[in-house]
Amino acid sequence: MSCRISEGSVIKRTTNQVCCDTGGESVILNLKSGTYYSVHEVGAKIWALIEQPTAIGAIRDAIVNEYDVDPEVCARDLRAFINGLETAGLIEVLDTVNNVAVV
Repeated sequence: MSCRISEGSVIKRTTNQVCCDTGGESVILNLKSGTYYSVHEVGAKIWALIEQPTAIGAIRDAIVNEYDVDPEVCARDLRAFINGLETAGLIEVLDTVNNVAVV
């Protein structure tokens, strides 16, 4: 996660995507680029958690509570996953103070 993204940053799905759950996996289509993405178990859980705008810290806590993972390892892996979703244009990172996209 870049320096501009903090534990309190809120993650929001973009409106230019559609997704479907295929039984433990989510398939996401970026409508703008036409690119499909597939995320497996934990990624699908994270994707479900951000159906509504959600703070990164809350996502981390939910994953740590559900899976046997060290909180620091989870935070590191979550940052990488969030960066990937943002790079793919599937999410926006909101400033928690002004509720606007962070650039």
